[in-house]
Amino acid sequence: MKTLASGSVFSVSVDEEKNRIFLTNRGSWTDEIQISGWLEDIGAAIKLCRPGFTVLIDWTQSSAILLTDRIAEAQGLLIQGGVRRAARLYEKETFLKHQMDRVSTKTGFPVQTFYNQKDAEAWLEEI
Repeated sequence: MKTLASGSVFSVSVDEEKNRIFLTNRGSWTDEIQISGWLEDIGAAIKLCRPGFTVLIDWTQSSAILLTDRIAEAQGLLIQGGVRRAARLYEKETFLKHQMDRVSTKTGFPVQTFYNQKDAEAWLEEI
């Protein structure tokens, strides 16, 4: 696995063999400065993948965010880049999950929610 970016509020990694992007988001995103470079890092990750890639998005270390427009932009980049499906991982049902559900409905992002990483990864492996 190749880590492209890692900081206090996010990390972006790619497993080229699995053709999968891993996004780990932490904390409460309240300021654009916190996520400076995040969209560019996602773009770099997409370039390392083949069309039909999958994405595992880990929100287990987050509570809520104000920057939902940036999430929509990221989803648009992933859709344009050829994402087949994405799994979102949460610790439990939270307001954040409902925020992300609304954004994904607007963008048409192909995502499913999970509360267990093993289940999320198994679903991403399905053909």
